[in-house]
Amino acid sequence: MILLLAFLYTLYAFAYFYSYKSGYSLLKYMYKRKNINAYLSVEMLFLILTSFILFTNQPLNWVIAILMTLHLIGIGWLISNPKSFYDMAEESLMMDENITEMSVVAFLLISAVLVLVSRLYF
Repeated sequence: MILLLAFLYTLYAFAYFYSYKSGYSLLKYMYKRKNINAYLSVEMLFLILTSFILFTNQPLNWVIAILMTLHLIGIGWLISNPKSFYDMAEESLMMDENITEMSVVAFLLISAVLVLVSRLYF
């Protein structure tokens, strides 16, 4: 399951990168208010997968626990205060779209690597 999680993070990163380089931004699509269900679906997928890994593996994998917490916070923020979430997303895209796009790709790839490395230690 850890390999599946790492693969999904990598696939998600490449989807963002490829769409950005092709002239269509998957990040902008996901951050539109009307696409809240698509964004929540992806976040829920990662939350369920990280939760399953966390609660079925012993000993506790701290990397997976941190990622699960980040997904949970993101979902909670979006559900409890969507205006604030979308204001932050629009502001980050308006400041510098290139840095925002590449930061998301980098964060997803780093998450994939950390998940794989955590398999060795936990």
